[in-house]
Amino acid sequence: MKVCLIEPPKYVSLTNFVSTISMPPIGMAYIAAAIRESGHDISVVDAPGLAPRNYYNYKDVVRVRGLTQDEILARIPSDAQVIGLGCMFTSHWVYVRELVGRIRASFPDAFLVMGGEHVTGFPEFSLEEAPLDCVVLGEGEETIAQLLDHVEKGLPLEDVAGLAYRDDQGDIRVNSRRQRMKDIDAIAKPAWDLFDIPRYNEVNQPHGSSQGKFIPMLATRGCPFSCTFCTSPNMWTTEWIPRDYKLVVDEMQEYQRDYEVSDFQFEDLTAIVRKDWIVGFCDEIIGRNMKVTFQLPSGTRSEGIDFEVAQKLKAAGCHEFSFAPESGDPRILRAIKKKVDLPKMFESARSALDAGINVGCFFIIGFPEDTYRSVLKTYGAIIQCALIGFTNVNLNAYSPQPNTESFKALQKEGVIKDFDDEYLMSLFTFQDFGARKTSYNSKFGDWELSLMVNLGVLIFYIVYFIRKPARIIHLFSDLGSDSSSNKTTKMAKSFFKDAFTILKNKWIKA
Repeated sequence: MKVCLIEPPKYVSLTNFVSTISMPPIGMAYIAAAIRESGHDISVVDAPGLAPRNYYNYKDVVRVRGLTQDEILARIPSDAQVIGLGCMFTSHWVYVRELVGRIRASFPDAFLVMGGEHVTGFPEFSLEEAPLDCVVLGEGEETIAQLLDHVEKGLPLEDVAGLAYRDDQGDIRVNSRRQRMKDIDAIAKPAWDLFDIPRYNEVNQPHGSSQGKFIPMLATRGCPFSCTFCTSPNMWTTEWIPRDYKLVVDEMQEYQRDYEVSDFQFEDLTAIVRKDWIVGFCDEIIGRNMKVTFQLPSGTRSEGIDFEVAQKLKAAGCHEFSFAPESGDPRILRAIKKKVDLPKMFESARSALDAGINVGCFFIIGFPEDTYRSVLKTYGAIIQCALIGFTNVNLNAYSPQPNTESFKALQKEGVIKDFDDEYLMSLFTFQDFGARKTSYNSKFGDWELSLMVNLGVLIFYIVYFIRKPARIIHLFSDLGSDSSSNKTTKMAKSFFKDAFTILKNKWIKA
């Protein structure tokens, strides 16, 4: 069958630093490889990657990066039989929903399917709101292969695990979930030949700090923990499965050869769980005398990192990673099921910093269980991060992501009653320092929560720069270089790059 996959454009805000990241879509690259391995004809429209410096306003509500909807439609092959899209973030659904409607109008006979964390969390809602034929729930490689086989042969979709779909009568059916793939070493490597990797490197705005030409990778899948606010338990279950680290290093060398990359951005949910695995991985890189750097920007666990492991990581090329305690209050950690021992985490961070690795940290305030006292404790933890020498702190407001344990509790209490566009868009602004947050805590108002988030970030950077004023010089010297010494300077560079391009585009249009 002729299959076209579409990576939709992304929202971008200069004060939402996560949105300024420009990374090749590794999830779609894996799905494209699975489709091709199944014998189908595959094409890809990577809207953010094909126009990474094109910004336009959407409904005067948000700025979008990538191809316009008209440009996307023009790139879909006219004979496409199956059109698939991804939607990771629920906040993007407002835009993606409209795009799906336009695709359906232009390709009325095509089979439309969508995957990603949004539709996994909101399958019925997604099928009710958009003219999709079905959505894939959770891990998608096996499901998409079986789905295409059934569509091609005209077989009933009720036999395909991991699907929600609209039946012949128009009713929505949700099949049982597919079991997680155990032999992840057998999964086809991402089909990066279908994406413009050099263009992403020209933009040079990776997830972690920039240390040269980069490419995203996965060494493990899943996370063994069940935090109440996280979508991972629903998307991936709580099973953590590592790949054979020798095969991971083989893949790194393949990308060095094929794409001339030297920096690897590991997008694993929780890369470091087993000490023996990470030590073996590092030894393999060192033993092959590879000249590489790698980052763990999504956050990882501290339990497996002592000074011995940190030295191994540094020798293998690890430049930066982050921890994600989320709160500085042990009471909140228990309430959100975040199994973190803060003193041990700080001890682990000191070991990494002593080994020469940059360390960042993720915090959230505004959990339904938060109080002023717990926020002050989080501020205390943030100050401790700055004093110890963490190179960045990412502080966000709490947001109720679909189908998480915390989300369901808010639904039961009547705090969340419907899923209108205001709610959907609030899931983008919770990371935006220039926007009003939506508070789901009865003790804090929206603007109060917004100010508390911004104050926490300000506290960190005041202490960070006062502790070592020379960092201000390093920041400005980094702005003129191709690399970034840490994630803080990378975020500053991304801000100025995007701001300059947006102003330049406005000047040209004027």
